[in-house]
Order: sequence, then structure tokens, then C-alpha cells
Amino acid sequence: MEIFGVGGGEVVAILVIMLVVAGPKRMVQWAYVLGQYISKARGMWDEVMAGVQKEIDDAGLDVQLPKTMPTRANLTTIANTFTNPVGSVWSGITAPVQDVMNDVSTEIKQTHSDLRDAVTVQEEKVAS
Repeated sequence: MEIFGVGGGEVVAILVIMLVVAGPKRMVQWAYVLGQYISKARGMWDEVMAGVQKEIDDAGLDVQLPKTMPTRANLTTIANTFTNPVGSVWSGITAPVQDVMNDVSTEIKQTHSDLRDAVTVQEEKVAS
């Protein structure tokens, strides 16, 4: 169970710390104020998304923005929704980058091996 991307154990730890720091009376007041701020944030999110969606629709684009505020759990889903239509373009971009990364990794391994061999030869010279 996650609430705003915070797991159950984290929520319990936060509540215990709040109880020790604030006490039960102030904790209730803080929860009320936090609820108000979350409500305002959701309202602002809905208003902004509605305005941006209207502009996107007026521009004739076929893009649907998320109706709910993003959390850690649904950010991956949202990202996949936007990147799937351009999957072939994305793979065209990532393939050369991956090739370069593989080449660099091979060069690093080769350099490491050459360095190890040089150290071994140096140690043999010192030993003899």
C-alpha cells in the first residue's frame, strides 16, 4: 500500500515521530491543515490540467494528459503512455548510445587488463 508514494512502514515512522514531537492535540490540527493543502493542490492540478488539455485539444493534437496527480507508482505508467507511440524513434536513439556504452566498457576492461599485466611484469622485475 502506498499513499503519495510513501509505503506503510514510512507512514508509521512519520506518525510516531509526529506523535513524539507534536503530541496528539497538535497532530490532529496538523493533519487537518495538511488535508486542506492537499485538497488545494488537487484543485490546482485539476484546473491546470483542464486548461492545458483544452489548449492541446484546440491545437489539434491527440494527447491525453493524466487526470490525477502523479505519484511514484503511476509515473512509470504515464511515461510509458507517452513514449510508446515513439518507440521506434526511441530505439533508434538508444541503440547507438548503447553501442558506444558497450565500446567504452570493452575499452575499460581492456585497459584494466593491460594495467594488471603491466603491474605483474613490474612486480616480477622487482622480485628478480
